[in-house]
Amino acid sequence: MPVENIEEQYIDVIGVPTMMMLPSRNYKFRVYTEDYIITIPRRGKYSDLDAEFFSEDDGKFSFLRQSKKEGGQVIYLPSLSKILFATKQYPKLKDNQAFVPNTLIVKKDEVNIIGRIIEMLKENNNEVS
Repeated sequence: MPVENIEEQYIDVIGVPTMMMLPSRNYKFRVYTEDYIITIPRRGKYSDLDAEFFSEDDGKFSFLRQSKKEGGQVIYLPSLSKILFATKQYPKLKDNQAFVPNTLIVKKDEVNIIGRIIEMLKENNNEVS
């Protein structure tokens, strides 16, 4: 999603953006109110997604898998970035913008990552700019 396609409706807030746990402090940021949805395959081979970027040595991925060792369902978060690169779904954002996920919907063959674009704001006389 190129930044020029972001809806112009937003709210300015002070708080901690979703999925950003550390450091726990208040930030001033703008939240664009339109949901942004990224759909990725749930499992596959990285090389099947992008043979120019990945080789067979990069192996397979499974977004959500059962692990006896960990005793439950596991989402290996670094693979998420690799899948987004392979499927060319990183949105084009400004340096002060980020995609903040708030919902993961894991289906049989795909995963929907739903979130919003935020824009970090500079302080201006203790007001949100």
